[in-house]
Formats: sequence, structure tokens, C-alpha cells
Amino acid sequence: MEIVLRSTAAFWLLWLLLRASGKRELAEMTPFELIVLMVVGDLVQQGVTQEDMSVTGAGLAITTFVLWALAISYSTFKSRFLRPVFESRPAILVDHGRVDHEMLRIERLSVHDLDDAARNAGIEDLERVRWAILEEDGKISFIRNS
Repeated sequence: MEIVLRSTAAFWLLWLLLRASGKRELAEMTPFELIVLMVVGDLVQQGVTQEDMSVTGAGLAITTFVLWALAISYSTFKSRFLRPVFESRPAILVDHGRVDHEMLRIERLSVHDLDDAARNAGIEDLERVRWAILEEDGKISFIRNS
């Protein structure tokens, strides 16, 4: 039971920290951020299972994480009230060719990041964009002016 409680605490701590880190795709992470993410797995394992090296202990920890993930998924599917708590909302970064610098600041993106994403989408000038939307998954969608 102790492993389940520690797994629950670790799950929610990780969820809060990842939520606070913002929307970012794995490909956009800096090398340091990627290393930190990889090290977190080992640190969580040590904190959750402590001295228990049994398959049962690992199974309990994994099952607890999966059950919490399923509970979040189900609750966001069923409840319109809980959806914004667990999932981020899309953010409009460009509105009719005008860059929203305040939204970029909130989402911790630079104009350079936005320009780079636009170039990757085949857009050379943001003034030709009706909307640029930072999606829930961290990708930027562009809708061009007609």
C-alpha cells in the first residue's frame, strides 16, 4: 500500500511540474531539458519503490500511474468542467497578421520560434496568416488568409 501512496504522490507531482513547464513538443526541447526528463524517471523510481526491487513493487507503481492517467483521461472525456483543469487550451498567437506578444510571453515562446514554425509550414510572412494557434499538444497550426 505504501508503494501505491508514493506512486500517487509522484504522479501528481510530475503532472503539476509538466503542466507548469508549458506546451512543448519533444522535438523542441533543449538537450538539457531532454536530459532532465530522462533523469526524472530514475529519480521517481527511487522515490516510489525505495528499497523494494520486486516485480510486485514495480507492478504496483506502474499500475498506479496507468490508473491515474486513465482516470484523468476519462474525467476529461466525461466532464466539461474538468477538461480545462487537466488539459490546456489552444492559444491564438497571431490574429489577422498581428502577433500577440503577450500570448507569446505567457506561453514562453519567442517571435523567432513562431517565425521558425511558420517557415516549416511554408509561410514566409506572418502578415499572410489569419490565425496561428498553439494547440494543446504544443504544435502550432497556421490558417492562412484567403
